Amino acid sequence: MSDGAGASAGGRIYQLALSRKAKVAVGLDWGIPSSERVVNSALCAKRDGYAEPVLVSSRRETSPHFSEVIGDELPLIVDDEPEAVLVDLLKGGAVDAAVRGNLGSRTLIPLLRSEFRKKNLCRVTLLEISGRVVMLAPVGIEEGDSAKDLLSIAQNCLKLSSSLHIGYKIAVISGGRLEDKGRSPRVDRMLRSSESLVEMLRGLNFCAENYGIELERAIEGDATLVLAPDGITGNLIFRSLVLVSNVESFGACATALPKPYVDTSRAKGSYLLPIILASALKAAAEGK
Repeated sequence: MSDGAGASAGGRIYQLALSRKAKVAVGLDWGIPSSERVVNSALCAKRDGYAEPVLVSSRRETSPHFSEVIGDELPLIVDDEPEAVLVDLLKGGAVDAAVRGNLGSRTLIPLLRSEFRKKNLCRVTLLEISGRVVMLAPVGIEEGDSAKDLLSIAQNCLKLSSSLHIGYKIAVISGGRLEDKGRSPRVDRMLRSSESLVEMLRGLNFCAENYGIELERAIEGDATLVLAPDGITGNLIFRSLVLVSNVESFGACATALPKPYVDTSRAKGSYLLPIILASALKAAAEGK
């Protein structure tokens, strides 16, 4: 895959969202400072024509500024259990897609797994790095604990990359350089696991390469999926790149779900890109 394919993928996400303007439920917790960022992001998505956001909140905000916006421009659903409402809206088809927004994951993620009967959501985040889209998975701290889980994520990511016209090459990340065998038992175990995973991926006809611990080489190269050894490591990579180094993120698509759901971090500076991705995923599912 060339860098051009990855570069065009970012533009395609915006184009798909504009073509569909999907109805997207966005979670809103007024109890934390990021609430205003959620509202502003939803407002931008609507005004720019990317989506028709519906805010799902536990209580109504009394700020004069946001009271004027919500209701006039942004529909608001208020409920004591906003996480359950968000899941019900998505599952029942009342909305086309959903974005976690700044709701807590402790309640929402188990609800999604239960209602859709999925052990894992197989979340993959889409990053915009040097003008191209790079997928990173797993990013859920409870995901990717076995080779079977990682293979499922890789298979789901193939479908995602195809729908968004992203070329597909997997960079398997491990706990040391390939020449670091013998430095510690833990490094040896991780390197053996990554070597085995690459063999299994290639056995499924995936283009996969073992980059060891050299994340920088994988990103600088032509890899379009960075496959971390587990969800904790993937989450740390995400936080380092996005929350510390300010790499742009479209959020984490739950590839195991039959309907578009985009997970987000409560620490994000903006929720606009996840709303755009949710709308684009609906358009892609419809073959636009």
